[in-house]
Amino acid sequence: MEPVGMARTLAGDRRIVEFLDLLRKNADYASGQSLAKKAGISRSAVWKHIRRLRRLGYRIESLHGKGYKLEGDTEYPVPWELARVLKTSHMGKTVIYRESAQSTQNLAIALAEKQGAHGTAVIAEQQTGGRGRLKRKWLSPKGGIWISVILRPSIPTATSTLLPFVAAVAVCDAVREATGLDATLKWPNDVMVKGKKVAGILLDLSAEAEAVNYAVIGIGINANVESKKLHLDREGRPAITSLSDELGHPVNRLQLTGLMLERLEQYLVLLEEKGPATIVALWRKRSDMLGRQASVAQQGKVVSGTAKDIGDDGSLIIATAAGDVNVVSGDVTVSY
Repeated sequence: MEPVGMARTLAGDRRIVEFLDLLRKNADYASGQSLAKKAGISRSAVWKHIRRLRRLGYRIESLHGKGYKLEGDTEYPVPWELARVLKTSHMGKTVIYRESAQSTQNLAIALAEKQGAHGTAVIAEQQTGGRGRLKRKWLSPKGGIWISVILRPSIPTATSTLLPFVAAVAVCDAVREATGLDATLKWPNDVMVKGKKVAGILLDLSAEAEAVNYAVIGIGINANVESKKLHLDREGRPAITSLSDELGHPVNRLQLTGLMLERLEQYLVLLEEKGPATIVALWRKRSDMLGRQASVAQQGKVVSGTAKDIGDDGSLIIATAAGDVNVVSGDVTVSY
């Protein structure tokens, strides 16, 4: 049974998609009166649909005495457009979309607790209370990709530490494919471009001793935002950038979101079928930090040495003067 809020969202989506189809069927302008008649709605409702579609990135021209004409489709990751481009079995088959949300992660966790389906994605155009690792604030203005995905993976609880690595590899590959940028990975969950952070991963988990009930993967990608607006106090942490800043032009967020969901499904299946070592191997190939000097700050102490390798549990192995140290969490500074 769908939660009431989800049912309302899906009903609203159906109405806007039906109206959008009417616009697409007209090669020329269509009057507000004719659109209202065909859609079975009021002229006021026609104007509300037009305003919403424009907010969602559709280019709709209006001409006095002639009506409205759809001039261009959106590149926003709205549910009905994702349904058109996605090639997945589960990821993104249900999408809850908000123009603004306090936190996609919190919404997705609430849905997961109510038996939200595997692959359900919650997407917001902006977040007012986005969060990153260690309860840090994550600035999430319009133009980014702010998404949380419910997973119900067939893996032992011990393997759940690899889920952020699955997501990081998926995001890294999607960014490379969609933009041509040389995205790389930095332990534990950062996607980097030219030594600057462009995306981050967050995991919330509900598990028993032997099995995962659900996992919610939160992904934030600085897509079409001005990176200078994202800077917080980042002492000891990497600088931030955005895809549009690096490219010099906006990225197609619909395409990028679709690719990311496809890769997420692909690599999750790989983890389920082949185990942790396969995902760790993929992560190694996309990281440029191994072999470099690194320091990890954790719980008031710092471990420094050479970033030697990644363990099958996702831990970072630091080679120090006293021997190898396995680090499972902390903030990493890498000397490039």
